[in-house]
Amino acid sequence: MIGYEEALQTILENSKVLEAEKTTVPKSMGQVAAHGVVSDIDLPQSDTARLDGYAARSSDLRAASRDTPVTLRVIGRTRAGQLTKKAVWKNTAVRIMTGSMIPAGADCVVRFEDTDEPDDKLGPNPDNPSTVKVFVAAAPGSGIRLRGSNIAKGSLVLAQGTILGPAQIATLLSVGKTRVTVVRRPVVTIIATGDELISPDRQLRPGKTFNSNAAALATLVLHYGGIPRVSGVARDNEASIVNKIQKGMTSDAIITSGGISHGDYDLMRLVLGKIGRVVFSRVKMGSGTGMVFSVLPRPALGGSNPLIPVFSLAGPPSGCLINFETLVRPALLKMRGMAQTKHPSVQATAVDTVANRKDIPCIKWTRLEEKEGRYRVMLNVAGTAGNLNPLLMANSLTIIPEGTMIRSGDAVRVLPLDWGCAYTPHKKYTRGV
Repeated sequence: MIGYEEALQTILENSKVLEAEKTTVPKSMGQVAAHGVVSDIDLPQSDTARLDGYAARSSDLRAASRDTPVTLRVIGRTRAGQLTKKAVWKNTAVRIMTGSMIPAGADCVVRFEDTDEPDDKLGPNPDNPSTVKVFVAAAPGSGIRLRGSNIAKGSLVLAQGTILGPAQIATLLSVGKTRVTVVRRPVVTIIATGDELISPDRQLRPGKTFNSNAAALATLVLHYGGIPRVSGVARDNEASIVNKIQKGMTSDAIITSGGISHGDYDLMRLVLGKIGRVVFSRVKMGSGTGMVFSVLPRPALGGSNPLIPVFSLAGPPSGCLINFETLVRPALLKMRGMAQTKHPSVQATAVDTVANRKDIPCIKWTRLEEKEGRYRVMLNVAGTAGNLNPLLMANSLTIIPEGTMIRSGDAVRVLPLDWGCAYTPHKKYTRGV
């Protein structure tokens, strides 16, 4: 049996960052930049107005005040996207809108509020004023956004390793970049095993169980940025398991569930040992103990990793999802080029008591709540290992070290689940939280 930290390190060593690919910028959401991107243009491309008002000469406004306003003759107007041919000269001004190019001769913009514009103005001025009174002095450059002040030509707008979100996508498009090179998303084949499994759309018969793990795992793969391929159910015989695994060897990783215990028909470990190499088969982590990690030689189809990692997870949904969150998730993040693969954690105060008398750590489904910047965690939301209730009630995982008693009021480290939960527990479960 291998320790959790050693298991995680082994998995990460066998999970390689995938190749780069080009994609359209809008489709790159959540992907990691494989290369830095430099702007080919200045942004803005010319001096522009930062506000609505009047473009003028600061030298004409030195004496302007509420008591001694300066009257300027309005010689034109301009708006964003319009190139005006009007030039500002002594005691003249051009009516200008935010984002408009600054006309020749002007070196400042005075906002409408500092002129004799109507105080209750709700829209365009219908009067087309021929003159305007300015009540404030203006320094050279005031009200103006200088060329290249947002982004200068030749500057780095996207660093290698950056995760692309709405801000990065907007920035790339604003400098005219429509395609970007990113680390491609991992393709993951998902295989459920067991003669007892049937599709949820079929009638349930005695001795049968609906296949829920495949959909849950596919959802998590998608949530963490991968591309799931559900391969159906492998039956409890070597030929069926081999067939499913071989079909999945065009993927970047394979996830299986079930068939890893010690029963007569738990054949996954046997099959993987024949067609590949079993790296480890048990982990010291309580509900997630039953996990097998293997590697398969990749067919001659290219790819950044000569080996295909195979994650064989527990059959019961509770253990299966613990396996995924603690050991598969970090591998997927590394494949995507993420610098941070470690699960984030918070310190919380326990609101109840739990004992782990075993000689291995225990991972529990727990419920984390935050109030006024402080976290509290309910440790006892679980029933038996195969009970779905903890999945419905939990929004976090807590590791209880071996031979440990955690009492109400103790500080513990908790792993929040970013896929959350919509379940609202009964009052008896939230008392004091």
